[in-house]
Amino acid sequence: MTSKSKHTQSGAVELAAQEQVVVDQFAEVIRRHRACGLVALARLASIAFELSIGPKPSREDNLVLALARGLEVRQHLAKAEGGSLSSKEVARLLGISKTAVLQRLEAGRLVAWRQGGRQTARFPRWQFGQHGQVLAGLEAVLKILNRNQRVDAWGRILFFLQTEGSLGNKRPLDLLREGRVNDVRMAAEAYVG
Repeated sequence: MTSKSKHTQSGAVELAAQEQVVVDQFAEVIRRHRACGLVALARLASIAFELSIGPKPSREDNLVLALARGLEVRQHLAKAEGGSLSSKEVARLLGISKTAVLQRLEAGRLVAWRQGGRQTARFPRWQFGQHGQVLAGLEAVLKILNRNQRVDAWGRILFFLQTEGSLGNKRPLDLLREGRVNDVRMAAEAYVG
């Protein structure tokens, strides 16, 4: 199948008719088995690919499978804890301008992933408190995470949302909500190595 897909300005993907049929079929299987959980579905899809491709997938096949698993994880992270907000929504929440929000992002004081252009970002909702403020301790932890250039936005988001044995099998996000900033800072130090 030759790929004729392309990204539109909104970030959506336009697919060739044959590709759309395949995507629709995959989407139906995912919808029917969604109760398994997205991570489990990604693992099962990986197994299905391996069974379909054969016992010794090529390096390229392994890369495609890894990319598919990465996209599944990103989707899971993007939807976790209430989804995400646009920079305009964050500006309204914090009572500042959109430019100020993007400046905070550039300074590493907020976490977001880029969508499309430099001016378009999605901010995980969980980093904001109930009363229109940034979650206490978040900036201090981000300062540590931002020291390692290899930890990208998704790596920072993953840090906050994955359970950690050294934190009593809790997530750093949960501990920040409990006010245990120093524990989370120590976990961040270990995370960036």
